[in-house]
Amino acid sequence: MKEVLQKFISFFATIFFLSLAFPPHVLAGDVVINEFLVDPDSSQWVELYNKGTTPIDIGSWLIDDDGGSQKFTIPGGTLIKSPEYKIFESGFFNLNRTTADTVQLLNGTSLEDSYSYTTGPGSNKSYGRDIDGVGEWAIFNNPTKGSTNNSSTPMPVPTSTPSPTPTSSPTPKPIKITSTKPPIKTVAPTSMQKNISPVSSTRQILSAETNSKIDIPTSVLGKSTESAIATLTPKVYNAKQEAKVLGSNQNNIFKVLIGAGGIFILACAMLLFRYFKNKKIDNE
Repeated sequence: MKEVLQKFISFFATIFFLSLAFPPHVLAGDVVINEFLVDPDSSQWVELYNKGTTPIDIGSWLIDDDGGSQKFTIPGGTLIKSPEYKIFESGFFNLNRTTADTVQLLNGTSLEDSYSYTTGPGSNKSYGRDIDGVGEWAIFNNPTKGSTNNSSTPMPVPTSTPSPTPTSSPTPKPIKITSTKPPIKTVAPTSMQKNISPVSSTRQILSAETNSKIDIPTSVLGKSTESAIATLTPKVYNAKQEAKVLGSNQNNIFKVLIGAGGIFILACAMLLFRYFKNKKIDNE
C-alpha cells in the first residue's frame, strides 16, 4: 500500500512541476508592426505591439526593408509584454523616405508581419494602424510614438486629380488621371469632363488597386465604330489574417491539471497520515 501511494504521488508531482517548467505555447503572430516613421528629423523608428495575452520574447528578430539592405537585429532577451509597445529607433532601417518600400518583421526566415507603402507620408508624419494591432493603415499628422493609436485622428491622404487633355471637337477624347503611381489612361466624353472633380475626404485608408477593362463603343461621322478602353480602379481593402490567440485556452487546461494534481497530492497525504496512525495504534 505504501509503495503504491508513493508511486502515485511521484507521478502527479512530476506532472505538476512539468506544467510549471513548460508554459503554454504563444502565437508569435500576436506581435505586429503598429506604426513607423520614415522621414524624421533624426533616426527612423518602428513601433511593435503585442496584441496577445502573454509576454513574448522577440530577441534576435529582424526588422528589414524591401531593398536588400542590412537588417536590424532586435537585441537578445527583449521581452514585449501584453499589451505593450516597443520602439526601435535606428539608422539601419534604410526605409525609403519619399518612394515605395516595405517594412518587414521577421522571426528568423519567417515573416511575422509587413506593410508596403507606395509613397512617403511626408516629413515627420507616420504610417500607423487606426486601431492598435488590428486596424487599417493610415497616415498620422502627429505620430503616436510609444502610445495608443486609437485616440488619434488620421490625416487625409492626397487623392488623385484628373487632368483632361484639350479637345477642339465634340468627339470623345481620352483623358489622363494623375496619381502617385504611373498614370492610367481613361476615356470620357468632353461633355462630362466639366463634372469631373477631385474627391477629397477627411480620412482615407490605404488600399491595393485592381484594374478592369470595359469596351466603350464610340463613333465619328463617316467612320466605323471603334472601341475605347476605360480603366476602372476599384479599391480593395487589405485583409490581413489575424492570428488566433490560443494561449488563454491552453492556460485553462494547465490550470485544471494543476488543480487536479494538487487535490490528488492532498488526498494521498491524508491517506498516508491515516495509514501511519493506524499502524501506530496497532503496535501499541
